[in-house]
Amino acid sequence: MKITRLTTHLVHCPIPERHRVRSGAGLKLARQAAFVEIETDEGISGIGPCSFGSASVDLFIVRSVVDRAIAPMLAGRDPAAIEATWNEIYYGVVTRVLGHRGMGVAVLSAIDIALWDIKGKATGRPVYELLGGPTMDRVRCYGSSIYWSSPAQAAASAREFLDEGFGAVKLKVGVDARQDLDSLAAIREEVGPDVDIMVDANQNYSADLAIKVGRELERHDVLFFEEPIPIDDVDGHRHVAQALDTRVATGENLYTRWGFLPFIERRAADIVQPDASRCGGISEARRIADLAAAFHGYSAPHTFSDAFTVMANLHVMAATANTIILELDRTYNPLMIGLVTEEIRPVDGYLELPAKPGLGLTLDREFLAAHPYAGELGISAGGRPAVGMASEVLADRAARDLQALA
Repeated sequence: MKITRLTTHLVHCPIPERHRVRSGAGLKLARQAAFVEIETDEGISGIGPCSFGSASVDLFIVRSVVDRAIAPMLAGRDPAAIEATWNEIYYGVVTRVLGHRGMGVAVLSAIDIALWDIKGKATGRPVYELLGGPTMDRVRCYGSSIYWSSPAQAAASAREFLDEGFGAVKLKVGVDARQDLDSLAAIREEVGPDVDIMVDANQNYSADLAIKVGRELERHDVLFFEEPIPIDDVDGHRHVAQALDTRVATGENLYTRWGFLPFIERRAADIVQPDASRCGGISEARRIADLAAAFHGYSAPHTFSDAFTVMANLHVMAATANTIILELDRTYNPLMIGLVTEEIRPVDGYLELPAKPGLGLTLDREFLAAHPYAGELGISAGGRPAVGMASEVLADRAARDLQALA
């Protein structure tokens, strides 16, 4: 089998104003994604997603990178040579030209996932079986996320997640520490002691404020405290992690095993959160989970993008014993419910392992054609981190971005 063609699909789905959500990462205006499709001479093709975090990027750059830098390298290659292909792209293109953190690694992620999809389809087996076989019968997941709102609204949202079949939920914090904690208390009172709650600050606290808030999180038995401070501050994460009993988690904005290594070695994160569509693909997400396991740490994949991203991370989680829970986006997102023909729905807080070969998903090409990307803005800029012990309302960059669209 040989690779014959690479195609980049760019998708844009505007979010109706009433469904827009805002956190420290910014105001979401649209759901956007880039997918790389790899075709072979035997009629088998694979789909791989790439995601870029909470920022608007020009997705046409993805197509240019794939067409000009990646496709010529892969033409005529054996798609089963996943490890060799990963290394050639990473060392030959990514680190030399595109940078080892950001879009280049995300594009590599899409290539890697598509190749695993092909390998699974060619062998008639789900990807998790090719990764060593399942370590669990089903995958635990949590509803993501409850966004900035009043405590009463936060509690109502948590109840809706439970009614949808979730046994765990995540709360976005970072706008005002007092309001954050009031919302957390309201959610805990609403859902009771047996539902796991995660808290995500999207890097919006300083270390001292994160510790102050984190000590309150302990009272509510929070499962983990995600991205409490800016990700460049490894020592700050270590300081926060050592000060708290609540587990500290980070990783959605880290790339490759080398980005995660300092956090793991220095015990700066109890839980790593690789996203296969961003950190380097299924291959790299597996390596990162294994690296954390070597230090008796845990993994809880980030997946806030699309159905293919969820499924790629699910396969990694199913094959790794130290992965504890999977994120499942429940905001307005056609990329979760319209992009593929299959339905991804939790039952009693779990997702069943797919039985179909490869990733187990079928791309809806009519949906793809109906939602083309044309350079639109996807999300406003995130707020700056709060400083000191006092809460601080974030600068309203979202309003400026929306005015620019008018």
